[in-house]
Amino acid sequence: MYFKNFSLSIAMLFSLFSIAQTNHTITTSGASFSPSELTIEQGDTVTFVNTGGSHNVNGTQATFSSNPESFGNSVGSGWTYQHVFSIAGEYDFQCDPHSSFMKGKITVQNATYTESHHSGSSFKIFPSPFQNSLSIQGCNGGEIFLYNVVGRLELNSKIKNDIHKLTVDNLPSGIYLYQITLANKETISGKIVKK
Repeated sequence: MYFKNFSLSIAMLFSLFSIAQTNHTITTSGASFSPSELTIEQGDTVTFVNTGGSHNVNGTQATFSSNPESFGNSVGSGWTYQHVFSIAGEYDFQCDPHSSFMKGKITVQNATYTESHHSGSSFKIFPSPFQNSLSIQGCNGGEIFLYNVVGRLELNSKIKNDIHKLTVDNLPSGIYLYQITLANKETISGKIVKK
């Protein structure tokens, strides 16, 4: 019985992990970024790939003061650089050696809540991103499991009312994967970000 539950947990974890990580790619194509504009969700990863030439990615706040956070790498050739965008907003970036024409923009969308519909019922998990508390609406009688991105269970709680509030101030900032098992044994899974 233990092995069956363990196997089920591992299978569920891999399915959550595949949901949680959306990876977008931006390449250097000659003297431009391709695509030069991209819209992603909060918590997604962007992989920048230099396909040739001497380039970099500069999205620092020193260069673009309105960027919500800094990202970037050094000038060189043949590199791959990744950044996880955990703060919503608009990010400008450039290649420093070609800054007059090699520019791009990434828009990170911020959902204030995640909403889903299953078997005629709906639920919300909010706010997104969250800080000290997390609320779940429409899952009375269910149970929530919250995992970090490496698969360690961080929180497990029975959902005791229609709007169930969890205190999560002890969790570090980052991306979390949730699985909610409803009273009818149906499961809902997704990702959510803590600031």
